[in-house]
Amino acid sequence: MPLKRATLAEQAYEELRARIVSGALPPGHRLLADELAAEMAISQTPVKEAIALLERDGLVQGSARRASIVRRFHGGDVRQIYEARTLLEAHALRRGCETGAITPAAIACVEEIFARQVEHASRHQPMVFAEAVKLDREFHETLVALGGNPVVADWHRGVLAQSMTILTYSMENFDARRAHVEHEAIIVALRGGDADAIEASLRAHLEAACDAVIDRTPALAGGRDAA
Repeated sequence: MPLKRATLAEQAYEELRARIVSGALPPGHRLLADELAAEMAISQTPVKEAIALLERDGLVQGSARRASIVRRFHGGDVRQIYEARTLLEAHALRRGCETGAITPAAIACVEEIFARQVEHASRHQPMVFAEAVKLDREFHETLVALGGNPVVADWHRGVLAQSMTILTYSMENFDARRAHVEHEAIIVALRGGDADAIEASLRAHLEAACDAVIDRTPALAGGRDAA
């Protein structure tokens, strides 16, 4: 069966999503369909469709009267996003334990991603560090894949994109050492095979990450108490 070619709207969506998640399109940036269409050498229709998909993902905000903008997140948004991540990731790992999906080979895959993340973050260069953040996303997506449910994995990718967008404007203050210690604790728990220990290590990591993002990011107006 021949592979389906991505539509122009899908390609525009992937391009704009990548720019938002990387921080190339920062929070508050206006997304003007005519300008973006000219940049990508396509018509405005697929760009408008792509922006609508980004609004669905929670990465863009817009209205009928105003141009859409890249979403600005506040402290309350962060807590809700991390709560959703915790529910999805904890569920997936529980299912992975129940089905026997957390095999030595699966753990080795997680370990390999973690090793690359540590190596990139140690260089302290903006572009290299951006790759480390990308690997952080891959680490968590791999954990969710162990649950064996593509619907949950799809939901998780949308929520994860929002949390990674928040990181694009707190990257200078991102505590890579803390994240690495917590990721390593998750791996140790995976090796042990105890579902309760695995979930506890995951929850501890995401709770600490949520607090750190809010505390370390001036753009999250109002800190912990922002709604």
